[in-house]
Amino acid sequence: MARRGAVDEDEDLVVTLVAHLERRAGMDDDDAAGLDVHPFARVAKQHRQGAAQRDENLLLIRVEMPPPARVGRVAPHPRTRLGHLGRLGERSRVPRFLSPGRLPLFPVESGVMDDVPAHGATIPSAPMAEPRRVGNRPTALPPAERTIGQLVGESIRFYGEHFWHCLALGLAPAALAVVGANVSRAVAVVLSPTLFGALLSAAYVGASVVVLEQRPDNRRLVMAWVAGWLVFAPVPFLVLGFVIPGVAWLAALGLVVPVIVVEDRSLGAAFRRAWRLARADYLHAFGSIATLAILVFLTQAVLAFTLRSFGGAGVSVAFFLAIVVVSPLLFVGTALLYVDQDARVQ
Repeated sequence: MARRGAVDEDEDLVVTLVAHLERRAGMDDDDAAGLDVHPFARVAKQHRQGAAQRDENLLLIRVEMPPPARVGRVAPHPRTRLGHLGRLGERSRVPRFLSPGRLPLFPVESGVMDDVPAHGATIPSAPMAEPRRVGNRPTALPPAERTIGQLVGESIRFYGEHFWHCLALGLAPAALAVVGANVSRAVAVVLSPTLFGALLSAAYVGASVVVLEQRPDNRRLVMAWVAGWLVFAPVPFLVLGFVIPGVAWLAALGLVVPVIVVEDRSLGAAFRRAWRLARADYLHAFGSIATLAILVFLTQAVLAFTLRSFGGAGVSVAFFLAIVVVSPLLFVGTALLYVDQDARVQ
């Protein structure tokens, strides 16, 4: 002590608080401590209690202790290798009042920043590590595993590669759209299962021949046309129920046309075969036809609006050109759907 009284007699002390001083019993707080107190270098104020109590409670301002070697983020896979200063999320400076040599677990030897062990690929699967590609696009999945999106993409690709052959398929739907817009409702109801169904079936047969690269004889072509006519006849009435019943009907029996074009079957056997193909993966068939129909409808509307607004064409002419260009995609995609369903059956 500083050889003076211990109660509020020295205000210039460093340590904040000494609760109880250790003294000889019976001495007063106002008396000088003298030699009866342990020789501390610096003490603070007394907590106004008698010195006869022999408990001490000392609070210090600062205790310098070595921190962990890394005070930032912890690596997900720590290992017994050299430490590196300055990694992402870690402080590269050491704490104040401490030298780098005092840090715990700090390596004695030094290493380079790139001293990291090599490891193999996280996902060793070859398709994930190196995607299969043909040219500038990934390799398509086989038909048995093809998704709806890939079916639509393959349909667009085929249409682009055989544009002029497929463009003729849109003439019949475009003519039907123009005729249906300029006749009364009663006449349209009569024409839908008759003339409309016949023309749509002819376009579908042509798409099946082009897409599936088949050259059937005239008898099979006529049989396919009749079967398609029977399938398309109730569609205009089924689509009145929010379109879904019509799509479900086409997904169930719509493959009868490519079945007759590719396979030599009778009419009844062709319908049974079409139903078997649909049951192989009905959700794929339903989703593919629905996606193609939505895509064709929206694209036709956008193209017709563009031709009407910027091309200066009339409404009928704009819709006719839009349907001619876009509608073949629906027939091409449905013909490719036969390949998917046949692969799933096999």
